[in-house]
Amino acid sequence: MLKKILVLTFSLIIYSTYSQKKTINVYQLEYQRKLTFEDTPTNPFISSFEYIKFIELNKSIYKKIKKNRNSNILKKDKKQGTVVDFYPTGKNISTVFKNYKKNEFYSKHEVAYKYFVVKDKLDVFDWSVLNNTKEILGYNCQLATMDYRGRKYEAWFTTDLPVGGPWKYDGLPGMILEIKSKDNFIAFKATRIKNAAIELDNLKNPFKLKKAITWTEFKALYKRKAMELINYRPDESFIGVESSRGGIELYINKDDEEYNNALKKLPKTRKN
Repeated sequence: MLKKILVLTFSLIIYSTYSQKKTINVYQLEYQRKLTFEDTPTNPFISSFEYIKFIELNKSIYKKIKKNRNSNILKKDKKQGTVVDFYPTGKNISTVFKNYKKNEFYSKHEVAYKYFVVKDKLDVFDWSVLNNTKEILGYNCQLATMDYRGRKYEAWFTTDLPVGGPWKYDGLPGMILEIKSKDNFIAFKATRIKNAAIELDNLKNPFKLKKAITWTEFKALYKRKAMELINYRPDESFIGVESSRGGIELYINKDDEEYNNALKKLPKTRKN
């Protein structure tokens, strides 16, 4: 990997706070994300995301790449140093902030048109590392598998790059360059890797920590709202409500007895 100063293009709001600067080693990876739904298997949703790992800070940011949006990672200030900070909007709920030193990550999730900051642990991933290998973008990678929140995954990671991965995925002894669910619903593939040395003081958590809830609390909130929805529209079809169990992750477990019993009371098809 070439060591040189690169301009990283991701959308951040940057402001000055400190006078002392540090040289930080940064890895920026661009990923293609593919979502494939059962009813449209030949027309997947494809979008681009980036994962930026700040090595010495033990932190990272993952966010969606917006079209025609270019901004420098740093803006110089003659009087003060610089700090990177940004605030994801309500519409951009794909941002994930990881703090490896504290073993935690933060993300945004929506329930009933309201957004919630969810605090989670980085040690929730239970990987099995296999002997299979292949090359991705010039890096030797190894296969790993896991079950994670309702889906089975296969991932390819390399120990030649720092620990990390797209979206929430993490916990392997290297960088995840490819990962997909075995049902082909979700897949990430690295398309570009950059390495930079930058001057930076700190990387702040963009989320409002005082309002953060745990994953368990979020699931309970989501289920409560889902149950309210069932009771509010009892004539809704089983299929229409069943789809609300979650997205990439299951928010309501398949074996949730209370929720399943509520679904059994619904008609199989919508009433006229």
